[in-house]
Amino acid sequence: MKYAAFFHLWVPRLEQQTLYVLDVAKKIGFQGMEISTNTDTVRDRDLIKKLMQRAKQGELQCFFSTGLDEKHNIVSPNGETRRKGIDFLKKCIDLSHECESEILGGILYGPWGVFTGKPRTEKEWEYSKECMWEVAEHAQESGVFLAIEPVNRFESYMLFTAQEARRYIEEIGHPHIKVHLDTFQMNIEENSMYEAIITAGDLLFHFHCCESHRGIPGTGHLEWDEVFKALHEVRYERWLVIESFTPDIVFTEGGSKVAIWRKFADPTEIAEKGLAFLRNMESTYR
Repeated sequence: MKYAAFFHLWVPRLEQQTLYVLDVAKKIGFQGMEISTNTDTVRDRDLIKKLMQRAKQGELQCFFSTGLDEKHNIVSPNGETRRKGIDFLKKCIDLSHECESEILGGILYGPWGVFTGKPRTEKEWEYSKECMWEVAEHAQESGVFLAIEPVNRFESYMLFTAQEARRYIEEIGHPHIKVHLDTFQMNIEENSMYEAIITAGDLLFHFHCCESHRGIPGTGHLEWDEVFKALHEVRYERWLVIESFTPDIVFTEGGSKVAIWRKFADPTEIAEKGLAFLRNMESTYR
């Protein structure tokens, strides 16, 4: 497996003055960096050029994840809003391709932190599938895979579990849509982390390693043995990403959505100790 850190563990935004985070991650021992992208990021070509230069100097792979806001909601009843969402996701795919990454992960199938006050409707489900097919066609042309992340009930009302993600993908039937699992999300919504990973199976394409409280992996109550046993059984050999946050970092416009109000450790301590823990767990099941 390969190990990556979440860029926004250290800083709230991707900017020229925050590119030093890549050097920090490389020094700790990570091989990659996951960055959350938004409408500003996809427009700033000079910033992306500098990002790639810095990443190549440190022999780090950069890849991206995102979540849709209300203005880019592909399950909106407004066709113009859905079109804006499709166009935004296509720009994220172009960004991934430009940065030599084969993945775009996250909450790609509907809005993040936006609610209607009721469960998803069949119409929203169909809107999402129709839009994702078009986005996946663009992804295939660019050699990029979409990895959809089921999340907890407090962040979305569209997809919660690996089983729902698998059903969604199978109904769309496009080879460039895969599954992105996150242990923090799974801890809330799944009956069993082991069974969730087994259910994702050959569709599992991206994986976030987060503790039950989003602090240092290995210091909460997650059943990490179940996680790594299942990852071994499905022969997962892709990225393991430490996605954690601290209250010092106002995570762009999504700060309140991740709801981190207490500090568990310094960002670098989370990264260093988390990486050591995950590597030890992997070696147990190698």
